[in-house]
Amino acid sequence: MAMCNPSHPGRIIRQRLIEDEDGQKIGSVASVAEQLGCHRNTLNRVINGSASVTPEMALALEKLHAGSAEFWLSMQTNYDLFQLRHNQGAA
Repeated sequence: MAMCNPSHPGRIIRQRLIEDEDGQKIGSVASVAEQLGCHRNTLNRVINGSASVTPEMALALEKLHAGSAEFWLSMQTNYDLFQLRHNQGAA
């Protein structure tokens, strides 16, 4: 049974903290990065899908009431595992 490609957690972070589903701005990358205690470039890479949610970022998201750290790490693991399986299948 083929599994659907799971969303990168950065997409969900963008929807919950940066823009809503209609594309309306909720917060800036700089302000959210400051609240998370990371550099805005780091957050930018995560929300663009080119970097992973780390355990440290997952805990910071939890402190912002954006979901449990386990939620974020599980989402990242599911995404990474799908990508690995997909890439190995293509090789």
